[in-house]
Amino acid sequence: MNRQLVLRGDGTVRTTDRGRSAVRRTTPAQFTSLRTLLGDPALADVPAFSLDGGAADRFRYTLQFDDRAVTTDRSSDVPALDALIDALEKWLPTD
Repeated sequence: MNRQLVLRGDGTVRTTDRGRSAVRRTTPAQFTSLRTLLGDPALADVPAFSLDGGAADRFRYTLQFDDRAVTTDRSSDVPALDALIDALEKWLPTD
């Protein structure tokens, strides 16, 4: 499974899943909420990699924001990162 989600500065969200792309627009409130999560100061302390090498069948997430990339399988307790991933996942196609 390889999905991609891009939040653009104009409030649009572009998703790609199984070769299909879609573009949707956030409401001002949704966009503000996502920008607030992206601006959480706690994200500055998130390591670039937090992966459990011994874990099987975990999703791997790579997020790019503020000129950095963070890769996680959510095996570590990082509330700010988890909240951001949860909010972004809601924009992915469900089928």
